[in-house]
Amino acid sequence: MGSQTSKQDPAIDACLLDFPENERTHVLALFDKLVAASKTTDDDERHHKGADEDSIDPQHFTAYFNPLLPPTLLTCFRVTMQLHSSIHVHKPSEDISAMDPNTLGGSAALQSGTASGGGSAAKSQRRSAMRRSTSVDSGSRISKYGWVMTIHRLSKTSIEEQAGLSFMLQTHDRSLESFVANVTRAVMAFWLAGEVKSWRDIPEKDMETTAEFLLTRQLQQQQEQQQGLTELDDDFGTASSSPKSTRAMAAQEWLESAQKRDKNGNPSTKELSRSAFLNWYQKTVEYQILFTILIQNLFLGPSTLVETKKGDTEGTGAGKRIKMEPELENRLLQKNYIAPRIKGGLDVAPHYSRLLSVVDFFQLRYALPSPAYSMNPSFGSTKKQGNSSGTSAGGGMDPAMGSESSRACPPLRLLFSSKTSGASFSTLLQKIMYQGPTLVVMKDEDGYIFGAYADQDWEQGPKFFGTDRSFLFSIRPKLRIYRPSRVNNNFQYLDSGTKTLPNGMGFGGQLRYFGLWLASDFQSGQSAAEPLCSTYQSPRLSKQQNFKLDEMEVWQVHPSVMERPDSPKNSAMDAHPDAVALLEMANRKMYSKDVRAPENHYDSD
Repeated sequence: MGSQTSKQDPAIDACLLDFPENERTHVLALFDKLVAASKTTDDDERHHKGADEDSIDPQHFTAYFNPLLPPTLLTCFRVTMQLHSSIHVHKPSEDISAMDPNTLGGSAALQSGTASGGGSAAKSQRRSAMRRSTSVDSGSRISKYGWVMTIHRLSKTSIEEQAGLSFMLQTHDRSLESFVANVTRAVMAFWLAGEVKSWRDIPEKDMETTAEFLLTRQLQQQQEQQQGLTELDDDFGTASSSPKSTRAMAAQEWLESAQKRDKNGNPSTKELSRSAFLNWYQKTVEYQILFTILIQNLFLGPSTLVETKKGDTEGTGAGKRIKMEPELENRLLQKNYIAPRIKGGLDVAPHYSRLLSVVDFFQLRYALPSPAYSMNPSFGSTKKQGNSSGTSAGGGMDPAMGSESSRACPPLRLLFSSKTSGASFSTLLQKIMYQGPTLVVMKDEDGYIFGAYADQDWEQGPKFFGTDRSFLFSIRPKLRIYRPSRVNNNFQYLDSGTKTLPNGMGFGGQLRYFGLWLASDFQSGQSAAEPLCSTYQSPRLSKQQNFKLDEMEVWQVHPSVMERPDSPKNSAMDAHPDAVALLEMANRKMYSKDVRAPENHYDSD
């Protein structure tokens, strides 16, 4: 794999030992591919600059990754690899030659600093050099060491090591907010598995909203866990004895530092501290998953993006869902590395929904119970998974998952849209009853978007039902997730045609004082939460407590495992055996008892 000197081989080999064979092959093959492209550069010019023949010309690095990454993010990766290459070149030769390749066998060696040469002192020296290097010659070539070391540190080392390098990456962007937005924008194109042409098709405004959500996610989690009553700890470099008002100020200061803007929106001189960034990175698991998806697709395996045609540097090739083996698709879905297929939407992503953007759906899917489809033994895992408290995330990388089915998981299916199905409560009932867990999304006339995840099949009745895996959420103006507080079990409610009880769909709170409510007239709604909804500890989701519904969508997360009352094995009468017995005693003729609905088969296509 090139003619690297023997002094470099131990360090490179030590890193490569941590990669599985398929990833190691891909990392080296991609490097050789870019080296071969770089050799087309004029030989005299290359030798004049004193460049190693087996290195990557930064222009060819940029040309290759340009369709896959926004410009500033592309610069971050290029500069980081150039810095690693230049630091390695200027490192004293004895640091490398003294290493025994037989002792450099994994990430433990790298974490101790040995793989970088000379133990902890060398590791500190490298970090110090990286911090001092605020710029690099744009013409500096990327060596094999710089290539392998950067990829290794971003994917195979500890979270702390990855966070440290990520901090250096983001310093080459305008701000942390801009960096996170660019990462998210690039990832969404991969996550959609080829259903969009490139990252350019993902709206920039959606990325800004998601970046702010991720930057403040840890603060929100603390408030969820402590129910807003305890002080903020030192995760963001703030004192732990602050009152609630001071905590809000600390959160605002953190966000301003990440945005590099003051309260008036002007550029700020406030610098983001390294310790604050490291704490945020290590505790924001959603962002770790995003970054893992990006590194995996860029450097460690074939891209899930459709390959662009030769000369198509703008990534304008037609997008098409990548065909995968069912077991592979299941594994990627369970880790939230790819989006589920979408059925019945308005168009292919990102236009599948009128109310949810791609990143909205990514965040909501991450919040779903883990895995979202494990309750059905016919799809995905055959073992019921997930935290019954509803606090575990759907994208969590849990190695203890149950055995996987060879059949791909069911798609996300649009059950109801008020724009296409009609603004009718009776139609809503027909579409959603006994369809399994659902995402209910509403938009009021003020433009606020909010909704709920209902974990149990919808069925009519005079009482609350559901499980503590349910949650409420807000999409606009800010994306927030509100999980059950365990104060009560009033998760879901659905009733129609009862004079003495509320008729409509409800979530949380109490009868006639719901955390979220849609009346059966399909026009008026309510989000009564003063000060908070008792069931979900959520604030008011709509702009006004009593709102007018503008639009609504209901999405099936996965098919029901319940027997429908009108399924081939049951009729509507089977759901009420006591009433049937009374009717039989009265010699009443029951014409519908033997009427069975035709069987519905799941369409795996």
